Amino acid sequence: MTRILLQAESPDSSSANPARIRTLLIAILIIFILSSCETPESIPAPIVEPVPVIASQDEKLRQEIAYLKKLLAEKDELIKNQKIRQQDQAKALQEVNKEATRAQVKLHRLATKPSTASAIAETEVALAHLKQIKIPAADQILLIQAQQLTETASTLFSNDQYASAMNYVAQAKHLIELITNPNRKKESNGHSMLLEFHTPIKLHTKANVNLRNAPNTQSRIISTLKKATEVTANASQGAWLRVQVNQNQGWVLNTGLETEKN
Repeated sequence: MTRILLQAESPDSSSANPARIRTLLIAILIIFILSSCETPESIPAPIVEPVPVIASQDEKLRQEIAYLKKLLAEKDELIKNQKIRQQDQAKALQEVNKEATRAQVKLHRLATKPSTASAIAETEVALAHLKQIKIPAADQILLIQAQQLTETASTLFSNDQYASAMNYVAQAKHLIELITNPNRKKESNGHSMLLEFHTPIKLHTKANVNLRNAPNTQSRIISTLKKATEVTANASQGAWLRVQVNQNQGWVLNTGLETEKN
C-alpha cells in the first residue's frame, strides 16, 4: 500500500491518471477503515467472592443458646412471681395479726374484775406447772418474761386497772403457749407475730452468735457477739429475740442466749 502511494506521488510519473487517483483513494479508505477497527483493550471481569456457608454445627449451637436463654428468662419470671406471692401473703398475714390485736384490745377494754381475776389465776397456775418441769434454756427466757408480765398484771388489778391487767395477762398467756406448744416452729419464717416485751430481760450469750438486722438467717449480720456478752431482750418473733447491745440493736436466735445463773 505504501508503494502505491509512493508511485502516485513520484515526480517521474506523467500527468495524473484517473485510474491511479482511484487506486490512491481506495488505499486511503482501506487504511482509515483498518485504523478505526482496532480491537479495544479487554477489561477483566470482577472476581466475586463466594458467600460462606454456615456449618450445621454452628447453627445447632446457636439454637441451643437461644433455647437456654428462653428457659432462663422463664425461670426468672417464675421466681419473680413467686416472690410477689410471698410478699402478698406476708402482707395479708400482717393485716390478720393487726386485726386480731385490735379485737383483743377491744375485749380487754370490756374486762371486768371477775374475768380479770380468773385470767390472772389461770396464768399463775400455768406458770407454776412450768416451773416444776424441765424446759429448754431458750424457753426459760420466755418463762421469765411471762412471770414478769403476770406480776405486773396483778399490780394493775389491785389498782382496779382491769383493761391494762388483761393486756399483760394476754401477753403472758401467749408466751406460755409458745413454751407448751410442741408444734410451734423453732425458726422464724418472717410471718410470726412480733411480741414487744413490757419488761426487758437481761441475758448473756452462751457462745459466739451473730447479731442480725432482721429475724431470719438470710438477713445482714450487724456484728458477732462473743461468748458471755450481756444483752437486753426487748421483743420476740418466733424463735428470735430482739436485743440491745450498747448502741446496737438486732436479732439473735434464742438458742444462743441464756439467763444469768442466779
